[in-house]
Amino acid sequence: MKQRTSFTTFAVVFSFLVFSGFLVFSGCTGSSQKGTLTVDNLLSNPGEYVGQPVTVVGLATHVCAKSGMKLFLQGSTDAQSIRAESNSTLGKFNETCVDNKVVVKGTLVEERITEADLQKMEKEIVENTTVTHGEGGEGCETEQKAEGVAVGSSEMDRVNEFRTRLAERKASEGKDYLSFYHIATESYSIVKK
Repeated sequence: MKQRTSFTTFAVVFSFLVFSGFLVFSGCTGSSQKGTLTVDNLLSNPGEYVGQPVTVVGLATHVCAKSGMKLFLQGSTDAQSIRAESNSTLGKFNETCVDNKVVVKGTLVEERITEADLQKMEKEIVENTTVTHGEGGEGCETEQKAEGVAVGSSEMDRVNEFRTRLAERKASEGKDYLSFYHIATESYSIVKK
């Protein structure tokens, strides 16, 4: 009888250890922080990361000259680009980041643009109350590339491009908005060469 009790105790303890090991292992691999991502990895399925902490590495191509609060990271091509936005706590991005690999930690944010947003943008353009950056009322070339808009486009060209893409997305996916993503940055560092 004592031998049977020892075997049962052993079986219970062994099962508990196996189950505990499974929980520990699945907890390590199933966390919301999925390791350091490249820009290409992040942009291949950004919806998976929205609202979650991310660590992203890419080539810093530009720091916004006007505010210093935007840093653009490029992936394998300039079409694969994402904006990192600073805040008042972090302050301006250091311009020495440009032409270096940079690791950005923060939360991925999705911005949605609807037809109502496009109508508001048009109204601001017509009333000349729109806030622009760059030269001569045109957006920053780097931001235009990140948005998939032709470099040198006017603000009205941008609205028209968005409207065309919005119609295409509604027809193909049934979604009545465009999605744009940026990283709300908590910290960043230049990768040592």
